[in-house]
Amino acid sequence: MIRVSRERVLQLAAALRAARIRRRSRPPEGRQEAVPEGMASFAAATWNIHSCVGLDARFAPDRIAEVIRGLDADLVGLQEVGWHHRGEAGLDQFEYLSRATGLTAYPAPTKHNARAHYGNCILTRLPVRSVAPIDLRVPHREPRGGIDMVVEVEGRPVRVVVAHLGLDPWERAKQVARVLTLIERDPDLPALFMGDLNEWAPNSARLRRLDQFFDDGASPRSFHARMPTLRLDRIYVRGGLRLPAFEVVRTTMTRRASDHLPVRAVVAVP
Repeated sequence: MIRVSRERVLQLAAALRAARIRRRSRPPEGRQEAVPEGMASFAAATWNIHSCVGLDARFAPDRIAEVIRGLDADLVGLQEVGWHHRGEAGLDQFEYLSRATGLTAYPAPTKHNARAHYGNCILTRLPVRSVAPIDLRVPHREPRGGIDMVVEVEGRPVRVVVAHLGLDPWERAKQVARVLTLIERDPDLPALFMGDLNEWAPNSARLRRLDQFFDDGASPRSFHARMPTLRLDRIYVRGGLRLPAFEVVRTTMTRRASDHLPVRAVVAVP
């Protein structure tokens, strides 16, 4: 039997209450447009892989790798990679997924254990100019973090920030502020921000701030994988980047491989 945590149940209940009270129009579930003429492009995806443990309670890193290969993305931001009291202790999931997908792994663990590390990761085939971990820890809360990377797309630099935010609104407010401050340090560099943001209220203060800061965003319903209702996994762009296409990838395998569905987008680069 699959057990759902109390915090996840509260998330779902809050989302349903908000939907009944506000009756707001929903963001689009996808977009399919051509890349504008004269722009380069690459495919990016974000996915919380739940330590490679699926809804069938089976630890299956090979299944996660198969989904990632099927995304055919140039860059994939992953959350919940590694052993976290589930999965197989001692297996380096970062190294395994790199080897099984043919993409280079850039790990950014938030928890360290002698039996295995746990945290965020970027898998990419793009040239990388720089990469650094982001500390998003808040006192008395689960350690959170992200990755700050600059890649090249046909010789053009693009900043990519991948993060996994906390479960409390006040915690996420601090983490969003840190990410935006980081991106603002180089305002001329086109930037993409994506990850599991754990934001489910459609009109939250954190989402309003992100909408004001970024030029465009993708937020199809991606959680829970069995019955996607919440828009937890998001992709944002600014600095001339565009999102001509995006989708939530819902297949027989993605509905079973993790509790989140992958979100994939085509990113156009000026």
